[in-house]
Amino acid sequence: MSRRRQIPVPEEVVAAIVALADDGFCRRSELARSFPRLESRDLRRALRRAVSQGLVIERRGPDGAFHLAVSSEGWNRHRNG
Repeated sequence: MSRRRQIPVPEEVVAAIVALADDGFCRRSELARSFPRLESRDLRRALRRAVSQGLVIERRGPDGAFHLAVSSEGWNRHRNG
């Protein structure tokens, strides 16, 4: 029987983006380094959860890479939470 992987909660994703980029954008590959034990599928799942809650903005840059930033709702939750 395999143990379930622990996927980071959206607040942890927001905190990692703030640590990397503060109020700017960071690449998704940079964020992956903040969660070294997390598989790429689980990282995408955690990001999707944060994006769907409106805490994170995800955009594709002109270079084709995904870039992430914290939304205003994400900042509010990060400061108060």
